[in-house]
Amino acid sequence: MSDTVIEIKRPKFTDYQSAILNSAKRFTITEASTKSGKTFSHIFWIFEESHKGRPGWEYWWVAPVFSQSEIAFKRLVRKVAPSGQYQINHSKLSITTPKGTIITFKTADNPNTLYGENVHAFVFDEYSRAKEEAWFALRTTITFTKAKGKFIGNVVAKNWAWDLARKAEKGDDPDFEYFKINAYQAVEAGILSMSEIDQAKKDLPPRIFKMLYMAEFSEIEG
Repeated sequence: MSDTVIEIKRPKFTDYQSAILNSAKRFTITEASTKSGKTFSHIFWIFEESHKGRPGWEYWWVAPVFSQSEIAFKRLVRKVAPSGQYQINHSKLSITTPKGTIITFKTADNPNTLYGENVHAFVFDEYSRAKEEAWFALRTTITFTKAKGKFIGNVVAKNWAWDLARKAEKGDDPDFEYFKINAYQAVEAGILSMSEIDQAKKDLPPRIFKMLYMAEFSEIEG
């Protein structure tokens, strides 16, 4: 399997998507507006990374709960299934590539399931909604392989994820690079429509809009 040649054509990404995916840093942290294309671009990244590995190497997509992992799994399955070259295990939410590498979609609700080995890249989706212990487990798992990883999510609270993002934003750790995407950048890139953002701003409390669409933390008034 390892000698199999697979040609992967990158989709057309926005400038901000390309900047994140092409980062030279080991880890990237992206605080982003909802529906700004972060999931789509990072599914492609983990897929692309998996084709650089050797048989048996693992690549993980980690999300806080099963339903979120399953959504990402199904999105990738829809893309690769028609080729007939990928082995799809629906019960394990895993895809084995023609090169013998394995992409597994995992959940972070029980951090003990994230202790493993042979993981060579990961995406931590909606990391800001997950337990800090999940990051501890994941960091332990990649110690031997020195795997690369990408964190993506909304701003939801001043928790461990917020602290990690601030550390990356300040440039305190040379292994991390920070990115921020707001809804208006997604509109400019053609992913979201201005009318929809305007309506969301009317429909939602200012605090919620600011966090989920502007990627900025807002304190609860009163």
